[in-house]
Amino acid sequence: MKKKRFPLIFLLISVFLIVLGYFLWNILIPIQDIDLMSKAELLTLQKEMALNYELGRIMMLIGMIGSLTSVVLIARIQFRKGNKGKAA
Repeated sequence: MKKKRFPLIFLLISVFLIVLGYFLWNILIPIQDIDLMSKAELLTLQKEMALNYELGRIMMLIGMIGSLTSVVLIARIQFRKGNKGKAA
């Protein structure tokens, strides 16, 4: 039972990290004429105006890796569960 709940809890924590990281990484103030800015200017502005750009980026990456890992674990558990039913 604990093996089945661990990937789901890990998935929820990973999704929470992605959402929290996005809010730290993103600019939360409106900017006019964003289309007129170059990518370098936009990146500089984002690094200056975001709450914590680097921490948000790292949290999103960790959340992505964690969510992919938990999806693989869930699929592996389901695959093993299906093979046990066919073998019996």
